[in-house]
Amino acid sequence: MFFWPRSGCLATAVTAAVMLAGCAEDPYLSTDYRYHQRGVVQVCINEDTASIADAKKLADETCRPFDRTSKLALIQRYQCSWTAPTLVAFSCVARPGETPPPFAEHLSPMRHDPSLGAQ
Repeated sequence: MFFWPRSGCLATAVTAAVMLAGCAEDPYLSTDYRYHQRGVVQVCINEDTASIADAKKLADETCRPFDRTSKLALIQRYQCSWTAPTLVAFSCVARPGETPPPFAEHLSPMRHDPSLGAQ
């Protein structure tokens, strides 16, 4: 009887850990088109279920419409949601040997958005 409470607590802890692992999110964009038009892409990941390479793939897809590829700029832990806590920031940069046109901040702003201006 003495060991039962401890093993019960251990079983509860193991069950909680398994449940939390099942809540992990796929990598997702933390930024919207306004940031992308400036060449900034932020991706949130859970490092237990996704890698920085997975985040880079998503960032590359986001930079592709601007004729650019992503370059890792920053990794910050505990900046996103509880299930995908790691923020991975990328810059959209020109591919080697290519010179894409400048970013066009006016591509698709919504009517109610403030002017993006120089920042």
